[in-house]
Amino acid sequence: MTIPPPPSEPPTAGVFGPPPAEWWRKSGPVIPPGLPDTTVHTPIPIGAAPSGPPSMEAAAEAFWAPARAIFAEQATAIASQVGEQIGQLLTESEAQRSARQQVEYEEMLAGQRARMDAALGKVGESTQERSARHRVEDILTPSTPGRRDDLVGLVDLLADRISETPQDRTARREAEHELEKQRVRAEEDRALAAAGETPAQRDLRHRRQRLADQREAKLRARRQHRKASRAKAGSSSDRTRRFRRWCVLTAISAVGGYATGLVPLITPGGPFVGLLLAGAGWALDLHLRDRGRLRVSEVRRPGPLLILIAARIPVASGLAVATGIAPIFAALPLF
Repeated sequence: MTIPPPPSEPPTAGVFGPPPAEWWRKSGPVIPPGLPDTTVHTPIPIGAAPSGPPSMEAAAEAFWAPARAIFAEQATAIASQVGEQIGQLLTESEAQRSARQQVEYEEMLAGQRARMDAALGKVGESTQERSARHRVEDILTPSTPGRRDDLVGLVDLLADRISETPQDRTARREAEHELEKQRVRAEEDRALAAAGETPAQRDLRHRRQRLADQREAKLRARRQHRKASRAKAGSSSDRTRRFRRWCVLTAISAVGGYATGLVPLITPGGPFVGLLLAGAGWALDLHLRDRGRLRVSEVRRPGPLLILIAARIPVASGLAVATGIAPIFAALPLF
């Protein structure tokens, strides 16, 4: 087998120009004629800076130049807005500012409603549908503009809170609660109407809501009357009289517990069982007395008194066992 001689030219002959003969194998890497010499060093004049990447200071300056322009524009706008708000605080009274904001708010709502009516009228909204939509919008949309979220709104809020009396605070919270309840019910009406609720079902639901509102109003009026009567009689003698009445009613309940056999039943358990029973009975007692808003000494009529004494038997019996006075009932002439 004969070995062929080596090739006389490289495999890439003809790609970079004419064949370079034997230079790639004999005389080393010589640049063929016709190709640029990339190894030639280009001299730099004396005093000239070498060409290279920009410095960190130049890059930072190029990066922050647009941001600096935006910040300057925003600072000017913010300064003008703050100046306008300070001018409003200095030149307008609170009543004038509220009146102006109310007029602007009503004009904005009127424009929005007109645009909505025109848009829905083009797609075939009837008069009845428009009236129902207006009713829901009137409930969901507050009649007065909300609190501003700028400097003027903050100053007005602080002024209102500083000068607000307890009666004003109570009225404001009740108005906010009533408005929120109306909004929730309007949203419920709209959701149930979309789900297929009939007018008869809606009327029945509204009647139940009105009855619940009436009951809540009566309960609130009763609580306010009770609170007003407490404010009139707040002397030390009244507190002493209420304490004596509480002790008498609790003693009567404890006697009832001994007569029914509850005290002898829990006496072997010791003070711990007595405290446990007293705690459970106290929770029931608080629930019956409007979560403790009605005091024990404020119950007057015979019927409520009998109910209160019977309901407080577990409390009194548990206290008698926990304090260790249960054996005293056996010495009473009643038993």
